[in-house]
Amino acid sequence: VLAEREHKIQSDVKEIRKVFFCELCNKQYKLAMEFEAHLSSYDHNHRNRFKQMKDMQGSSSRDDRQKREQQRQEREMAKFLQMADVHKQQQQQIHSDEPQNSGGSSTISATAVADQDQRKVLKFGFGAKGVTPKSSLMRAGKKQKISVASVFDNDSEED
Repeated sequence: VLAEREHKIQSDVKEIRKVFFCELCNKQYKLAMEFEAHLSSYDHNHRNRFKQMKDMQGSSSRDDRQKREQQRQEREMAKFLQMADVHKQQQQQIHSDEPQNSGGSSTISATAVADQDQRKVLKFGFGAKGVTPKSSLMRAGKKQKISVASVFDNDSEED
């Protein structure tokens, strides 16, 4: 009987103490004054603000990520449709007995070739024009001696 009574008292005390538990900070307090002091503390308020900020940024970053993914898929679909149109026009041109509008398909294929060339140029950030390979610079001849004026030397005297 005494054991049951003590067990009941302990369970009642646990129930009462559950009121003084801060789920945000995962801390248990024994007294109401300690719990109230914790609720007004910097630590508790800082965790609360951090949680709110995380919730706000989490939802916006998810939205941004979904929007970027959707835009990427739309670009891929447009590219595939364009490639399919080019392929379809090339097949029609090959299979037809009389030449259809060859100027249009050559323009499309020329555009595709230009796009591929542009991708090659943009891949490294360098253009093909105006770039001289190192080997052609070496073939230009031996180095020329360049005279540089010096503040410390007298140019009139030759050594």
